[in-house]
Amino acid sequence: MIFAAGVLHHVNMLEVVRHPWFISAVSGFIGAQVLKLIIAWWRHRTWNFRELVSAGGMPSSHSAFVAALACAVGFTDGFDEPYAMIAVGFGLLVVCDAATVRRQAGEHAKLLNIVIGKLNDRLDADERIEVAKLKERLGHKRREVLVGTIFGIFVAFVVCAVWDFWK
Repeated sequence: MIFAAGVLHHVNMLEVVRHPWFISAVSGFIGAQVLKLIIAWWRHRTWNFRELVSAGGMPSSHSAFVAALACAVGFTDGFDEPYAMIAVGFGLLVVCDAATVRRQAGEHAKLLNIVIGKLNDRLDADERIEVAKLKERLGHKRREVLVGTIFGIFVAFVVCAVWDFWK
């Protein structure tokens, strides 16, 4: 139940997951993760199924998610509606975070892994720093964000076009 304007409303979860906004966003995310798997296979000629759940890489699934969500809102309700503006603002925040803060965190992890490795090479076995290697692939390059965004827009367009056709 949701409390809105002094009235309790029942939420039908089936209606939420069948909505074009939800379908677009989730399809954009899952589709981008599958594309990561295919691109990794293309580059290395071996299947690495960890790509399906990994962060970072080409294309950005976070960017695909928020772009698909914002465009689905715009396609169904109009881009001048407050929901669309909120979705675009949320999307810009996520995309900027992926390309700046998360990217820098990955670069810091890479540097720390190098420093700890070189330091451990110089220390005796009992003095070594025992720490798990930090994950280095966290954020995205700008082109990964751009491709993810374009993919998300495409997914939203297709979902909303099919949705409109079936209404």
